[in-house]
Amino acid sequence: MGTEMTVTDWPNAAPSGVARSRLAEDLEIDGDVSSTGPVDILGRVVGTVRAPDVLVSVSGRIAGQVTALNLSVLGTINGTIAAKSVSLSGSSHVQADITHEGITIETGAQFEGSLKRKS
Repeated sequence: MGTEMTVTDWPNAAPSGVARSRLAEDLEIDGDVSSTGPVDILGRVVGTVRAPDVLVSVSGRIAGQVTALNLSVLGTINGTIAAKSVSLSGSSHVQADITHEGITIETGAQFEGSLKRKS
């Protein structure tokens, strides 16, 4: 947190027919993840995640920056988020500064940080 993120370029929508990439629970990545298709994070990423659609599962953890068109969080994110649409489920733990166009925060979600609406 604390680093302001300027968002002028959301990732492009995933091309039709592109398969979801899945980072398994036992996978830990120290570095950047970038995809033109949707990505499911079940393991741990320390770095930047950039994809059109990102799902952070209950077991998923990201420490760093997430940039997406659509972000669904059931797990944990610490860092900064820039996503057109953000959904924090009741099981999510998020400590981040979030830039968004639309956000949904379910009852039970644990969120600490700031929200900045980009119009």
